[in-house]
Amino acid sequence: MAHELMALGEWASGADFGAAPQAERVALDQGMRASLLCALLGIERESWVWPYRDTDSIPSARWLAGLLEPMDGIGHLATLAGAADLDPMDPGPSHTVLPATLAACVVGGSEADITSGVLAGVEVGWRMRRCVSGARPGIGFHSAGVYGAIAAAAAGARALRLQPEACANAMAIALTRSAGLALNSAASMIGMTHFGWGAAHGLESALLAEQGWDASHDLDKALSTLFGGGNVDTASLLGDSAAPSAAASLVFKRYPCNIYLNALVTLLEKVAHRPVDRIEIHMPWIPHLDCPNPRDVRQARNSAQAVAAIAGAGPVSYAAFSGPAGPWVPQPAVAALLPKVALVADRSAPTRLSEAVVGVRAWCGGQQVLDERRATRELGGWGEEHARTLFGDDPTRSLVDDIYRGSVAEAYQTVRQRRLASLAAHKHSTQGDSNGSTRG
Repeated sequence: MAHELMALGEWASGADFGAAPQAERVALDQGMRASLLCALLGIERESWVWPYRDTDSIPSARWLAGLLEPMDGIGHLATLAGAADLDPMDPGPSHTVLPATLAACVVGGSEADITSGVLAGVEVGWRMRRCVSGARPGIGFHSAGVYGAIAAAAAGARALRLQPEACANAMAIALTRSAGLALNSAASMIGMTHFGWGAAHGLESALLAEQGWDASHDLDKALSTLFGGGNVDTASLLGDSAAPSAAASLVFKRYPCNIYLNALVTLLEKVAHRPVDRIEIHMPWIPHLDCPNPRDVRQARNSAQAVAAIAGAGPVSYAAFSGPAGPWVPQPAVAALLPKVALVADRSAPTRLSEAVVGVRAWCGGQQVLDERRATRELGGWGEEHARTLFGDDPTRSLVDDIYRGSVAEAYQTVRQRRLASLAAHKHSTQGDSNGSTRG
């Protein structure tokens, strides 16, 4: 109902990072910096991602290249960060920290405005997500395009210091901008653009609200339209307390693969000697994760069998899950282990991140070397040390200091300058290729 969205607007308008509990501030700080590192990794390693690289000789590519360039290229950055697939997520999942961080940073303002904006975005995105029940992963609309847009709208509105009614209008507009079918969240390249559109639409919603635009505040009807009648309970929106509680429960991807499979990787890392001979996975039934023969890197990151083979074959880093565009070509040890991975999916097991559990058994030399379970809620944040380990020998490693040892605003400027340099280098390269072709 209308009063519930207005209550969220009042909360977002008054969000104060400095007054949040220490645990929330630490979690949000980790989330913001991880989000910016995701964008940085996307710039460095995933620049092939459709459709933001232009080719002068193809008009449609030129048009697509500038599609998400407005508003400081927020759509481009968010899509590249989605391609890096390391986004921190709140219980849901809802992909809120990444778009909230980018929206608040693009708007700018003081460090307090930016961080308070992210706090607002994460909290309201989580509160809306918990209103929706009965919709399993892969059903309805992708969280990045719905709750991501809402989080970006709230973050942008708070960073702009908008009044409560304008904050509520920003979220109402974001609901009408929501997009991205969950069907395409993981199995297709287009799913990566849901992050971009969520971030861009959310920031646009905040800017429109600042100019006096509005939309219907009937939250129950809006969410029921997106996720189906009977799956929404807006009475639970505010809960028993108006105090923020989402940030302290953040669940982080520690590796660039599906969030549920991160637990799988952390368990297999315990095996001292790899490669192992055989792996058996026990986890909740999430259809798109049952993919024994991935066709490309993105599918491999979302394949329980492929992720198990990667982690069971040797040490893991970002590079272990990365690769060029085109067919996925696993390393020989990974290819040898892949057919020896068995997946047991339990249809009755809970899929919520706060409840989901993954179990792994592994054998090596005829002996069982692993039989453990890990809850997804145990995947905590990561700071500078984990970032360095994750990045390995990646050229971006030298920029980790810039992301972690300064303000969030300064970290964003590091990413922004890297993006501009990358675009300029690409433009110079394509012009050179074009000139060479002409002379030939």
